[in-house]
Amino acid sequence: MKTWMKTSIAAAVIAVHALGTTAAFARDDDHRGPGRGPGWTQASPEKAKQHAELGLARLELALVIKPEQQAAWDQFKTSMSAQQAKAGERFAERKDKAEAPKTASERLARMEEMGKLRLAEVAETRKAVDALYPRLSDAQKKVFDAEFMKGSGPRGDQRGPGKGPGRDGGPQHGR
Repeated sequence: MKTWMKTSIAAAVIAVHALGTTAAFARDDDHRGPGRGPGWTQASPEKAKQHAELGLARLELALVIKPEQQAAWDQFKTSMSAQQAKAGERFAERKDKAEAPKTASERLARMEEMGKLRLAEVAETRKAVDALYPRLSDAQKKVFDAEFMKGSGPRGDQRGPGKGPGRDGGPQHGR
């Protein structure tokens, strides 16, 4: 057999093996990406609180809050911390129940309830942002726009601008 034929066959075998491995990882629940595997659902509210506090501290440092902006920043930080505390309480409450919905209708009802809670959280967050944002300089606004909620979820924000579905025709990851 000629050398180029052997090389082509070897390349084809490697490519098929690589595709098979990729498909196996895609089906494996333990490899679904950040915030999607079983470890995420077992995270403690304390760990989530630390993560939120660290994110706010980083944002404050990146913004270089001036003394005349400190009161607005403190109000924003208090609002974000209160939301995080409420989310931690809900998480602990759900974890204590430890019974997953059994039927499709129960799962949909739970999803609907969680969607309503999430929508209320987003509205509260927007109000807090709207109170702080006008007090920032143009340079701080650019930093805030780039850094606020960066990496906050399994989809969307962590991919960066123009990378998700519906954003400037970017690719739809994970589908």
